[in-house]
Amino acid sequence: MGISYPVWDSAMFAYTISAHILIVAITLAMALLITIAEYIALKNKNKYYEALAHKLSIALVINFAIGTASGVFMAVELMLFWPVFMKLVGAVAMLSFYAEVFAFLVESITLMVYVYFWDNFKNRWNHWLVSWGVLLGTGASAWLITNVNAWMNTPTGSFNIAKYVNTGVISGVNPLKVFDEPSTGPQLFHMFMAMYFAGAMALLAYFAYKYLKSKNEEEKKIDRSAMKVLSAIGIVDIILIGISGSIELSTLLVVEPLKYAMLELNMTPVMSGAPEHLFGFLSNGKPVDFIPLAGIQSLLAYPFSKGNAGYIPGLSSYPSSVWAPSVVHITLDLMVGFGVLMGLFWFIVLVLKIMKKDVFNMKWILYSFIGMGFLGMFTMEDGWYTAEVGRVPYIILMPYNSSGQPIIAGHYGVMTIAQAASTSTVVWYLGAVIILFYAIIIPFTFYFNAKVLNLSNVEEDLRKAERDLNINGSGKDINSVNAGAR
Repeated sequence: MGISYPVWDSAMFAYTISAHILIVAITLAMALLITIAEYIALKNKNKYYEALAHKLSIALVINFAIGTASGVFMAVELMLFWPVFMKLVGAVAMLSFYAEVFAFLVESITLMVYVYFWDNFKNRWNHWLVSWGVLLGTGASAWLITNVNAWMNTPTGSFNIAKYVNTGVISGVNPLKVFDEPSTGPQLFHMFMAMYFAGAMALLAYFAYKYLKSKNEEEKKIDRSAMKVLSAIGIVDIILIGISGSIELSTLLVVEPLKYAMLELNMTPVMSGAPEHLFGFLSNGKPVDFIPLAGIQSLLAYPFSKGNAGYIPGLSSYPSSVWAPSVVHITLDLMVGFGVLMGLFWFIVLVLKIMKKDVFNMKWILYSFIGMGFLGMFTMEDGWYTAEVGRVPYIILMPYNSSGQPIIAGHYGVMTIAQAASTSTVVWYLGAVIILFYAIIIPFTFYFNAKVLNLSNVEEDLRKAERDLNINGSGKDINSVNAGAR
C-alpha cells in the first residue's frame, strides 16, 4: 500500500465523523424545533405548529434509527482502528461513554412514547413534557461523546501522565476528572452552539425550498411556521456562537498554546502588538502569502489591556516536528469569515423584522435561507476539521504549564496518532466498507426525511391537529393509560 496505517486510519475516522455529525446536527435541531413547535401549538391552539411537530416527529424516528446504526459503526471502528487509544480511554475516560448509554436510553424510550403514543395523551401538556426527554437525551448524548474529545485536548489530573509516558502503565485514575478538564466548558459550549445552528440552518433551507415550491396555501403556512422558529434560533444562536468561539479561542491561548500558535500562524512569542494574519501558510518554516492586521490579535486576545500586555505564543517555542499542518490556519479563517458573513445576514433579517417587514415573502431572503443551510453545515465541518487537525501529530495532547510549555519537558503529547493507530490489515477492507456505508446512508437519510415530510395529506394533518388541540370541540377524550401504537 502507498499510504501508511496512521494516515489511512485517520482519514477513515475523519470521513466517518464528518458524515455522522451531519445526522447528529439535524437530529439535535429537529428535537429542539419539535419541542418549541408543540409548545406554541398548545399555548395558542395553533394547528399549523401542531401539524409541524407531528410531521417532524416521524422524520426524527428515521434520524434516530440511522444515527444509532452510525454510532454502532463508529464504536466498532474505534476498537478496530485505534486499539491502543481505546485501551487508555477504557481505563480513564470510559465513564463518559457509559453515561452516554443512559442518555441514549432516555432518548430512545421517550422518542418512542412521544411518536407512537401521540394519540393516547388526554392531557396534551404531558405529551409535550415527553418531548423534553427526547431533547435532553439527544443533547446529553452529544455532550458526553464530545466530553471525551475535550479530555483528549487537556487530560489534566485524570491519570498519572508522567508514569504512562515513561512506562506505559496506567495508574492514578480519576474518572470524574474527565468531566472537568480546562477545555471542557468552552469546547462543549461552542460545539453545542455550532451543531444546533448547523442543524437549524439545514432544516431552514429545506422549509424555505418547500415554501418556494408549494402551491398549497395551508402547507405553506406550516412551512412558514417552521421558518419563524428556525429564524429565531438562527438569530439567537449566531450571537452565542460568536461568544462561545471567542471564549474557546481565549482558552486555547492558555491551555493549548502550541495549537493556538499554529491556528494564528504565529512564529515568535510576543507580549504585545501581535498582528492578526489573514490567510497564508508556512513555507520552509516561515509564514507566507498572508495579510497582516497590525496589533489586532493582541487586541482581541487581551481587550482590557488594549492588546498592550498579554502573552501570545509562537511556533518558535516548539520543535517543528510537533507543528500541525499550517492549513488549519486557513480553515480557521474560513470558519470565522463565514461565521461573520452569516452573522451579518441574520443582523439584516433582525433589522427587517424590527421594521415589521415580512421577510418570508422576500424571495432573496428565502433563497438566502437555502444558502445558509449549505454554509452552516460547511462551517461546522470546517470547525471540526480545524480542531482535530490542529492536534496533529498527537491524538491526546500533553497539558501545558503557565509558561506555555508541556508539564513533562520534551513531551508535547501523551499519545501520537502513530502510536494509537492499528496496523492490522483488516483496516484496509473495513475502510472500504465504511466509505460505501456512508456514501449510501447519508443521501438515504436526507431523501427519506424529505419524503416523510412531504408524503402526508396536508388537510388530514390539519384536521388531526385540530382534534389534538380540541379546536371547536373536535378533540377526542382518550385515556392516556390505554396506550397503544397508532
